[in-house]
Amino acid sequence: MRKTSITIAFLTSVISLRAQDERQLPATPSDSLHVAATTDSLSKHHRHTYLEATLDYQNNNVYMGRKDSAVLPYFTPGLSYYHKSGFYATASAAWLKNADISRIDLVTIASGFRFSAGKYDGDFTASKYFYNTQSTSVTSEIQASMSYSSSYDLGWIRTTLSGQLNMGNNTDMEASLGMEHSFDLMDDALEITPTLTANAGTLNYYSNYYKTRRFNRKNAKKAVSGTVTITGTVVNPSAFKVLDYEASLPISFTAGKCTFSATPAFSIPVNPARINLQYAYSTGATALRQHVEKIENTFYWTLGAAYRF
Repeated sequence: MRKTSITIAFLTSVISLRAQDERQLPATPSDSLHVAATTDSLSKHHRHTYLEATLDYQNNNVYMGRKDSAVLPYFTPGLSYYHKSGFYATASAAWLKNADISRIDLVTIASGFRFSAGKYDGDFTASKYFYNTQSTSVTSEIQASMSYSSSYDLGWIRTTLSGQLNMGNNTDMEASLGMEHSFDLMDDALEITPTLTANAGTLNYYSNYYKTRRFNRKNAKKAVSGTVTITGTVVNPSAFKVLDYEASLPISFTAGKCTFSATPAFSIPVNPARINLQYAYSTGATALRQHVEKIENTFYWTLGAAYRF
C-alpha cells in the first residue's frame, strides 16, 4: 500500500499485521498495503539464501486507524530475495478491485537488512512507493520511507518497537510499541501470535490526502449542491500523538515450501483530527468550515500465501 509518517516516537509496534508470519515483508505506508517488517525471530529463517513469491489479499485499506470513505480491497502479488547475510530486496504491486474500480493502485520496491543477536532482532528497511494518480488511499501522498523495527524475546512475551520516517511533500514520524506471544503447534507447522499494538505519529500525509485526494474523484457526487471543488487540510498536522490501538491474531501454517497466513485485526482509532474544509461554488463564492474527523472502530483482515524457492 504509508503515508508520510515516522514511526519514531517509539510508542507503537509493527503496524497492525506486523507479526503475521515468518516472511519478513518490508514496510510500506498503510496498514493494509504497507505492512511493516515483522519481528519474528530470525532464527526461523535458518540463515540461507532464497527467493519467495507471495500473494496477499486485504479486505480494506486501513492505516493507523484511518481509512478512505470507500472500501479499498487489495490483491498484492510480490517477489522477494533474501540473502543469508541478512540483506533482502522486494517488489510488489497492489491491485485494487471492487465493484467500481479495477487498477494497479500502488507499486512498491524496497530493500533492507535484518539481523539477530541473541534474543534481540532488528530490521532496517528503505522503501519507495509509486501510487496511481487516481488512488484514494489515505497513504497515497507518501513517496518513500525508512523504518527500523526491533523486538526482544522475554520468554513469556516478545516486545516490539518500531520507528518510521515517511517522506512526501512533508515528512512524518511514526512509532509503534507492542507485545506478542507465539504459540507453535503441529510440530511448529502452525503458529498463532496474539498481538497488541499502539501506534502514534504525525499527520502531514493525511493533510495532503485531504488536500489532493479525498474529494478528487471522477464521477463523485458533490457534497454540497453547486459546489465546484472541495479541499481540506488537517489542523496542526505536525503534532505527534497516539492514533490508534490495535489487536490482531496472525496465524500461519507452513507445509514444505508453502506458507499460508491469515491475520484478523481490530483497530480502535483515537484523537480525531480537526479538518479545515474550503468550498468553492460555481457562483465564484467560497466558504470555510471546520469539522472533526469521523473515526470508528474497524475490523479488517488479510489472507496470504507464499512459496519459497
